[in-house]
Amino acid sequence: MLSRNFIDYSIKLLLKDKTEYFFSFIIFTFIVFILSTVLFISDSIKYDLLSTLGNQDQIIVTNTKSGKYFPLNENHINTILQLDGVENVQGKVDGYYNFSQSSRLIHLIADDSLSDDEIIVSKDIKLLFKIFHYDKEFNFLTLDGTLTKKIKSVIASNILSSNTIFANSDVSREILQMNDEQYSYLSVYVPNDNEVEFLARKIMDIFPNTIAISKTQLQSYYRQIFYYKGGIFMILYIVAMLTFFILLKNQVSSVLTEQKKQIAILRSIGFSIKDIISLKFIQNSVIALSSYFIGVLTSYIFVFIFDAPIVKNIFLGEQMENIIFTPTVDFRMHFLIFLFTIIPFLAFIIIPSWKVAIEDISEIMK
Repeated sequence: MLSRNFIDYSIKLLLKDKTEYFFSFIIFTFIVFILSTVLFISDSIKYDLLSTLGNQDQIIVTNTKSGKYFPLNENHINTILQLDGVENVQGKVDGYYNFSQSSRLIHLIADDSLSDDEIIVSKDIKLLFKIFHYDKEFNFLTLDGTLTKKIKSVIASNILSSNTIFANSDVSREILQMNDEQYSYLSVYVPNDNEVEFLARKIMDIFPNTIAISKTQLQSYYRQIFYYKGGIFMILYIVAMLTFFILLKNQVSSVLTEQKKQIAILRSIGFSIKDIISLKFIQNSVIALSSYFIGVLTSYIFVFIFDAPIVKNIFLGEQMENIIFTPTVDFRMHFLIFLFTIIPFLAFIIIPSWKVAIEDISEIMK
């Protein structure tokens, strides 16, 4: 077992030669930071998307006509309710309002907790309205005239609530030009999970123009949405990792050339090969662990406190400046990062050190 004096000596020797390890520390921290940033962003987005799928939303039914989305009605609800295995069907209202002053489509979602004369807007929409001097209320332009609604409150803009206005169902229908018996989509609840896929196909057989998507299919779709852009970052990470290890190998070679005499002196004063390997392991474990934890912590602050400027535009596109990310951490993935970064790093250091330690001391001291 390593003594405390041995560990103290290893750390003091590391601090003495800190300039030789500085390059490895900076590059290693940067690589962990990049990979952790990608994971934090993608995990946060997937968490927000999957959280929209409540327990009651086993099947989502939408209607199409001439290739375009078309409202559903009470006839659809009553027919689906008669199917064996279906416990409940709820009609939902949402759509897009054309804010022509900025040539922008704003997502309108029905929320019956609101009164008829008030709305809730996301932060980015509030900032957009402010440009056009809609500070306390907003005028919706419809075919029947103008609807003026008071802005009750502003909510933070995450992946779900960005570009969004919440209004009462009656108000939403009036803006979207829908009557009282029309719905944008239906949420179907099926208690038995084994019947969900069958009933989704049954609904599409009854109503050929509808699209019935199960909760499982939606989850799979949401998980895949950002895999492409995340994959681009992963490729960049792999390239950076390979470059890092090539540079590390060259640095290790040059450093060990200078440290050969140091290792030989340690051997001559009684240090065994095992002691030298332990010394190098302690020194570089300090470098690797500190780099890893600093990289992850810096990434967490960058994503969840500063909202990942520049990087989030690569993931989400334009008009997402006010997006915030819901803090979420996948500990399993970070454990894999730990294994696949720290172990190779230590191997690149310890194996060359071992090769030097087993050489003839007299040859090294010449």
